[in-house]
Formats: sequence, structure tokens, C-alpha cells
Amino acid sequence: MIWILLAFSSAFFLGFYDISKKKALSHNAVWPVLFFCSFTTVICLFPFFLMGKIPLIEAESQLPIFLKALIVTSSWAFTFNAVARLPLSITAPIRASAPLFTILMAVSFMGERPSVYQWLGIGITAGSYFLFSIAGKKESGSFFRNPWVIAMFFGSFLGACSGVYDKYLLQHLKYDPLTVQFWFNLYMSAIQLGIIGFLVLKKKTSSGRPFRFHPIMILVGFLLLIADRFYFLALHEPDALVSVVTVIRRSSVIISFLWGILIIKEHKSKTKYIGFMGIILGLLFITLSKG
Repeated sequence: MIWILLAFSSAFFLGFYDISKKKALSHNAVWPVLFFCSFTTVICLFPFFLMGKIPLIEAESQLPIFLKALIVTSSWAFTFNAVARLPLSITAPIRASAPLFTILMAVSFMGERPSVYQWLGIGITAGSYFLFSIAGKKESGSFFRNPWVIAMFFGSFLGACSGVYDKYLLQHLKYDPLTVQFWFNLYMSAIQLGIIGFLVLKKKTSSGRPFRFHPIMILVGFLLLIADRFYFLALHEPDALVSVVTVIRRSSVIISFLWGILIIKEHKSKTKYIGFMGIILGLLFITLSKG
């Protein structure tokens, strides 16, 4: 199925996006990095708007897209701040928890009933997070009492909400993927610029850090542009399942986790490796249950 291939393509670019994002946030103010990430997408897609491939839609049709912008901006506010302060080998697996939240929301609000394999995957993944809580104590203090760990989980939950909402926009409201991608990034840029303006007036940043522009910020936005393009195309397919697309998309954790451990030499431990493999195994069970 083409949507599965598109989802894996999204995961590939998302993995390198996570790596670049970590570099861009290193000792840097968070909100300006968010803005450049969103605005890069707007600039890249603006020629398509001028060519008429992205329509100027009416006000009432803009409201659902604006809501998505609010959800994603809120998610980024939590996750970007957490990534700026925690090791990549900790934040990447937590970010992969989004498929769990997606399934739980589907059970609670959409009437779906997970299979035995799905529940098994949820159990394995939850146990893996407990292992990370043990491994992460040396790097981030008490794992589940660390505010940035909690922020990463909450941001991942909001990301899952966005994923479920994406299916509603693309499959139920029949929005074009390129239209959603352009307009919600434009709204996010406006929201983030407003927040930056407020912080400047207050003479402080969201993280207490000075802002330093680095070209890698443009790369972060470009990689996300490509990853999101594949993602929206996958989810636009009529037979696409949001739970499976989300699971596959978050397999990007493999790239970012291995980069953190092998390339930038973050703290290694057997417990962390076992927890990582447990997350992958749990997500595999969730995927196979939809096969």
C-alpha cells in the first residue's frame, strides 16, 4: 500500500529533523527556533500559493486549520523546551509514545477496540518507559519528577491529538494536504512571532537563553517540510489508518536514538538499550495488529 511507503519516507526525514532540531536548540532560545522552523515551510510553499496550487480559502474553512496550528504550537512549546534540556537518547523514545496516545484516544473517543496484539504492544511499551525511568535517573534526575520529561510526554500527547485531528481534516473534511500544510504553518508562524514579540517586550526569552541564529534552523524547517509532506500524503489516502501511520512515522526514533548514542556519545547503559528495543517491539506489535 502506497500510504505505508509514504509513512516510512516521512519517518526517515523525521529522524534527521530530530537530530537537527537538537543541534539548533543547543544553548539557544526556543521560540525563535520554532518560528524559523514554521516560517521555512511557509517560504518554501509560497510559490505554490502564487501559482494557485494552494487556494485562498474562505474564513470559516480556515478555522479548523487554525485549530490545528494551536494544537501543534502547544505541542512544540513543550517538546522543543524538553529537547533543549534533555539528552536526545531520552527525548526521542519518549516522543515515540505518540502512537500509544493515539490508540488510547481512539478507544476513548472514537469507539475503537484494540486487539490483543495492540494491548500487548501498549504493555511492552509502557514497561519500556519504566526501564528508561531507571536509566534516565543519572542524566535527568528522578525521571518522572523531572519537569522536562513530563513536558516531553505532554507534548507527545498533544502531537497525538494533532495526528487524530489530521485524519479528520484530510479524510472527513476533504482538505488538500498541501493546503493544510501551508496554512497551518502560516498560522503557527504568526502565533510564534506574536509570542516572541511579547517576550521581547518583557525582555526575556522562553528559556532564559539568548537567541543566536544558526543556518541549521533552516535545515530543521526544510526537513520537517519534507517529512510532513510525505505524512499528509499518506494520511490523505482513503484507506490510511492514522494509528498505523503514526506508529510508522515515529519509527524515526531509531535514527535519532542511535545518533545520540553512537555519534554524539550520550550516556550508554544496557537498561537504556533494552528499553529502546522494548519500545520498538511494542510499536511493532501495534503495527502488526493492523496488518
